[in-house]
Amino acid sequence: MNEEIARALRGTPGTVTFRALCAEVERTEEDLLAWCEEQLHSWPDETRQAPYSWLAALESGFVRRAWPLVRSLDLSSARAGMRDLALPDPREHRAVTHLKLAYLNSRQVAALAESADQWESLKSVDFTRLSKFDAKAIARFAATGTATRLESLVLAHVTEDLWNFQPPPIRFDRPTRLRHAGMLAPDLVHLLRNGFAPELRSAQVLVRDANEARDLAACEELSTLDRLAIGFRCGKDGRQPLWEQFFGNVIEADDIACEEFFSRAKLTNLRDLVVQGSTMGMGREGLGARGVEAIADSGVLGQLTGLTLASLPVGDDTIARVLGAVDSAIVEKIVLTDLVATDRTAAAFAAEYPRLRHLDLHKNHLGPDGVRTLLTARMPALGHLDLSGEAGGSPHYGRAAVQPIGDAGACAVAQVQGLKSVNLSATGLTSAGLSAVLELPLESLDVSGNPLGGLPDGSAWRTLRVLNLDDCALRDLTTLPPEAPNLDSISLAHNNIDSDGARTLAAWPVLPRLWELNLHDNVIGDDGLVDLARSRAAQRVLELDLEQDVWTAHHRRDSVPLPAEVVDRESFPNLDSMFLGVIDGYHGSRPSCGFPPGLHEELIGSGRPELVAFLTHVRPFEDEDDDPDPPTEDFRAERLAEYAKDLADAREFADRMRTGDHPRERP
Repeated sequence: MNEEIARALRGTPGTVTFRALCAEVERTEEDLLAWCEEQLHSWPDETRQAPYSWLAALESGFVRRAWPLVRSLDLSSARAGMRDLALPDPREHRAVTHLKLAYLNSRQVAALAESADQWESLKSVDFTRLSKFDAKAIARFAATGTATRLESLVLAHVTEDLWNFQPPPIRFDRPTRLRHAGMLAPDLVHLLRNGFAPELRSAQVLVRDANEARDLAACEELSTLDRLAIGFRCGKDGRQPLWEQFFGNVIEADDIACEEFFSRAKLTNLRDLVVQGSTMGMGREGLGARGVEAIADSGVLGQLTGLTLASLPVGDDTIARVLGAVDSAIVEKIVLTDLVATDRTAAAFAAEYPRLRHLDLHKNHLGPDGVRTLLTARMPALGHLDLSGEAGGSPHYGRAAVQPIGDAGACAVAQVQGLKSVNLSATGLTSAGLSAVLELPLESLDVSGNPLGGLPDGSAWRTLRVLNLDDCALRDLTTLPPEAPNLDSISLAHNNIDSDGARTLAAWPVLPRLWELNLHDNVIGDDGLVDLARSRAAQRVLELDLEQDVWTAHHRRDSVPLPAEVVDRESFPNLDSMFLGVIDGYHGSRPSCGFPPGLHEELIGSGRPELVAFLTHVRPFEDEDDDPDPPTEDFRAERLAEYAKDLADAREFADRMRTGDHPRERP
């Protein structure tokens, strides 16, 4: 058997693993499709996904040999300044079962409504985000036979705030095979009351007023659900301080609707509950203590094996009520994110959680004392722990909301045996705290958004498969370990990696096995790019991301092409995606694609599918200044000071929240 295909099949099924397997199918001269199809039979269809670049290449006339293995299409994954994709011809994708459309893309919605019955194997459709302008297309789609044969249909997500766009209604006039549905409350009520979803076991729903809450609660069919995700969107405040953390806005109408629903609904078989508010700047908005306590009073929490509360302005006392209502003997997953939790929440955890596998407290305000208190609880099954803050996206534009656990908190994490996945992004971690964490036998570690500066050694390098080091002030990569035998993916975006760093990567013995190497928005010069390309060490890398931001100091001028070695097939022979040039991450545009317009036709004529797909799908950018001077300084100049300020502000805010100093008045 081909060793790379065997490696992929040994790993955890996932979209990157699938791409790696398909890349090897492309490289080998053997016809392995039938054998691979047999081996992939047990993989979830959603993991067998064609990325944006494959679909863009298809539009450019390139068909990959591995296409028959694809079961899922994601048309929503375009980068900044890239064209939207057309919906592919369903007659050429008869095996596809999962389809996810792009954000607010009425053209794709209309195309699916017209071609729905030609998607012979379709089981799942996610419309991502819809607006009122899609109403006619959604009505046509609902009338098709394919729509009634679906097992999963999502027209609305509980993460939507409904402030600017509301999905149109959908009305079925006959039974469906739906097992999962995501929609507005009146649409779900219509399905349930008319007996049109007899197999429904999972739902996500948005409730817009107390009447909708009562109507939904009155549906006896809710008792058959084992999973419910619900968001209350009954009002809007929207006021917030600029770039400052704050408690958030409690919406009284959300509290009332939540009380109405949970005091009436019969959720007899529910095992997993998600209640989602709205994120807003560096705060949150939605139901508050009154609504969440109504959930606790309903008795439903005691029967759950999974609980998620997210982006709600509630605080420690309310969280303690929730934890007190959860049955610690049976719960397997607890996610309490962005709830204004502090060290006091840690003290509310029970002494023992024998079955808890997944604990997520990210984007809260715990400090090292809280982490130590939290981890005194006995959690013998715990495999995933997330204590991260919020890194804030691109450091050119965003500001981190740090969870200030620091090195002391990381050292407490390092004492927890059995962990396989840890997220400590934006926690004030330094290389000293990372050194302790790297003694755990981890498979996945995220420490992005921390002032590391360097990389310590540790036994985890021998077990890690995925490592995120984005925005860690890394320049010197000479401390990368010579061995990382299981590493598949490393992300190094938004660092200070220059040409010397690129040459260090080229000589790194681990590089030839990597599937993912993210170098987005670094400061590598042409000499470093040439040396990295000529080394031909990145033999397995699937995606080449050398984009820089328009605010990156000394970024490539529009008139200066990337070195030819970068796009030479032999430099990166395994690629299925390329993203090059200069982007404007704030406006979502691409001022440059890495090559002057005069070279485009020549490069397109090269016939390299991933390069042609990229160049033919770059959205034209027009600017009065054709080749502006790049900035001479960017966020990197003051990054260490910004890390320190964000950590100090986070500690001060956590102290205020812990002592109850969170007035509800708005700015």
